[in-house]
Amino acid sequence: MGFISILRAGLFFILPAFFYSCGEKEQEVKITVPEPKIAKTVPPVYIAASDKYLSKHQDTIFYKDQFFTGFRYTLHPNNDTAALDSYFNGVEEGTQKKWYPNRRLQEERFYINGKKEGAHKGWWPDGKEKFVFTAYNDKYEGQFKEWYSSGLIQKHYHYTNGQEEGSQRLWWDNGSVRANYVIREGKKYGLIGLKTCVNPYDSITKK
Repeated sequence: MGFISILRAGLFFILPAFFYSCGEKEQEVKITVPEPKIAKTVPPVYIAASDKYLSKHQDTIFYKDQFFTGFRYTLHPNNDTAALDSYFNGVEEGTQKKWYPNRRLQEERFYINGKKEGAHKGWWPDGKEKFVFTAYNDKYEGQFKEWYSSGLIQKHYHYTNGQEEGSQRLWWDNGSVRANYVIREGKKYGLIGLKTCVNPYDSITKK
């Protein structure tokens, strides 16, 4: 299986995001974020996750008491690949993948020096989307979406530098709204069915 590291560094691209304010219509706000960095080249050394010489201390993988550099793989009972993770000096580097027993891709993640970087995606066993988000230097950036196995959306958040910012929405598995609020400069404003926006923090501090 190949190792993917073909993203160019130093460039920028635009992610659309949607924000809401009381009495305003939905409007598109463009967020500029850097492209993922280029991962180090991991040598084609493949070690089974069950290998007795592999060990983990905190977030670092060792092989024979040395920082592990290579690919760690896990197999399903039928010997199909269940997971393939790449490491450089003991921490995740590059693309990490997981598969279901039916050979459908379960997750695809990307790391630089052990930190989440770029697009991270997940799917349900039937191929429907499960989650998608983007991270830079281990911090969420832009849109974060999750879906129920039925295909209905469960979560649609927005992040800036790892912090919630802008429109944040949650849904129940029947499609009804569970939460709908906006965060601006660290303050949360929830829409509660009134014509005006209410800051939930205000009611807490006044009690």
